[in-house]
Amino acid sequence: MKNLRPNMTRFGLPGFIPLLITLLMAIIMLLPIGTGAANVTMPHLVLISVFYYMSYRPLLLPYGACAFVGFMLDLWLDVPLGMNMAMLVLTRFFVLNQLKHYRGKSAVFQWGTFGLLTVVLYTMSWALMSMINREMWPVVPHLTQWLVTLFAYAPVALLLGRFRKAFL
Repeated sequence: MKNLRPNMTRFGLPGFIPLLITLLMAIIMLLPIGTGAANVTMPHLVLISVFYYMSYRPLLLPYGACAFVGFMLDLWLDVPLGMNMAMLVLTRFFVLNQLKHYRGKSAVFQWGTFGLLTVVLYTMSWALMSMINREMWPVVPHLTQWLVTLFAYAPVALLLGRFRKAFL
């Protein structure tokens, strides 16, 4: 009997494309943008990439890949070890549990879901940084980072969608 189920995963090089793109997003995040006088806040492109690919191709970005990219990002950004790793693993966990509720909805609904998830994650990271340093960290940098990431989601997701439709 013929298998009527569509192939949800691809193995080989196409199966690694989401991981490679997520690593490329991490490298782009590390580029020195801005000057000492006018520093530009970089959106969390890795978080956008993980949320996007988990929403459309969840099998191609497993927990281990999210943990690996998050750990490498922690090392590169010189933040407490495990913070970005926890953010990416929690993003994967959230999307897998809530995918049935927002799959097939409009892009605006997915953007709102991303916004709610990231406000929780950024609040968690702010609280963790405050506890580690034993002082209240300023809220404005975390709020600015969250807003930049939130508004960068739409154009980055558009680019990721075009790439996904072309190659996956």
